[in-house]
Amino acid sequence: MKKPPKKTPSDSLEEPPSPLLQEFSDRLTRALEHAGHPGHGGQTWLGKKMGVTQTSARRWLLGKAFPEFEKLQSLADLLDVRLEWLMTGQGNMVKNKRTPSWVPQIAWEDISRWLSGDRATIPKLDEFPFPGPLGSDAFVLAMRGSSMEPDIENGDLVVIDPLKPWSDQDFVLVGSDQGTETIRKVEMDGGRPVLFLSNLKYPSQVDVERTRILGTVVGKITLYSK
Repeated sequence: MKKPPKKTPSDSLEEPPSPLLQEFSDRLTRALEHAGHPGHGGQTWLGKKMGVTQTSARRWLLGKAFPEFEKLQSLADLLDVRLEWLMTGQGNMVKNKRTPSWVPQIAWEDISRWLSGDRATIPKLDEFPFPGPLGSDAFVLAMRGSSMEPDIENGDLVVIDPLKPWSDQDFVLVGSDQGTETIRKVEMDGGRPVLFLSNLKYPSQVDVERTRILGTVVGKITLYSK
């Protein structure tokens, strides 16, 4: 009788995650969204910030592996969530329960006036609660187009904070000399920020014409259907 073939590392990757690992993966994904790094871009950002390989970060997010115990506190601090919640799902997600800030949604056409401080006459399309710390001039935009999919999809509500410093792998609001604005992803190249599109369907992934970073995307607002 032939013995069954031994499992290879690639075979083990196809095994369904255990319930505990899957629950941790779900919490980690939610924490990344809370920290302003949703979608596939969060994996790259997480790996760089935690000093681990992209394979390790991917396995955490897929529910294939659990971080080393000594990394968990650093992971919780990085994502600004409680360690107990990250490990077990118990209690509040955020460290200190904050009173949500109400952030106005404005039209793309009003961004320039908003950033110049002329806000009294700008119509507010809506207002949304946001739990994280925000500057006084933060605002919400509804994403237009598919250039940043799958990280930010058409119609997603993104929160922009013009006062928050950006860093490598952040999503940012950028402007061009023609006066138009859009969302891009920052990747540092030799000390210089390069602005990328997420959607691989586009022929050019680098946006070289837009040079002014106007604000940092600090999160997305999820609307739950009742």
